[in-house]
Amino acid sequence: MSFLQSVGATEHRGVLRVAGEVSKDNKNKSILDKVAGAGTRDKVEGKTKEVVGKTKQAIGKAIDSPKLRVEGASEELEGKGQQVLGGVKEVAEDVAEAVVEGLENVKDAVKRVQRRTQ
Repeated sequence: MSFLQSVGATEHRGVLRVAGEVSKDNKNKSILDKVAGAGTRDKVEGKTKEVVGKTKQAIGKAIDSPKLRVEGASEELEGKGQQVLGGVKEVAEDVAEAVVEGLENVKDAVKRVQRRTQ
């Protein structure tokens, strides 16, 4: 009998429920993106889902629960997808900042030309 089987299915479900609730916590999510950059929140949430999914798969394997293994695989895949989304948001923010910087440079160049021609 494995350790997981000896503690029973109800114990592992409690651990997974707590981990899932941590990943769903909406408190300070927008602050995280503001401080660490766009997409950070999605990357963190995605990694959390991925780890929870892998954990569910391992527990499902240990207690011979195909349902838990499939649920874990699905959650792991969802987490990986959310991490990709975070990366896309980060790139989009970088592109937007580059465009704004480019427009500022053009505006400054136009002002210099206008001053010379006056």
